[in-house]
Amino acid sequence: MSNLDPQALDALAFLYLTFGHSTDGTLTGDEIRALAQKLRDWSPETELVEVGELLKRTVAEYKGLGPDARHARAQAGVELLVEQTDADQRARVLADLQTIAAADGDVSDAEQAFIAELAERFGL
Repeated sequence: MSNLDPQALDALAFLYLTFGHSTDGTLTGDEIRALAQKLRDWSPETELVEVGELLKRTVAEYKGLGPDARHARAQAGVELLVEQTDADQRARVLADLQTIAAADGDVSDAEQAFIAELAERFGL
């Protein structure tokens, strides 16, 4: 399993956060824990405290952007991931999103639609 470079990991963190929040307007503690674990899985040598710092920076960036800017930032991250990952890694991103979606016990239609749209963008 190859690790992502820091720029791709940042893009992934923003994508996961955007997914977790934008699909239902909330991000539960269970979703945050699942999100953090999935990021850590992409970079196992990274200390948990560093993953926490990455998430804090990502949340601050996300909160500082309006809806259009958030969407643009997430789309730019998707493009970066398409360029820097192979099909297996992109499939893993989709599986991560499914896990994050299910963390709160309910996978919404909006979450399913987001995953389906991303699968299309990923060519999967």
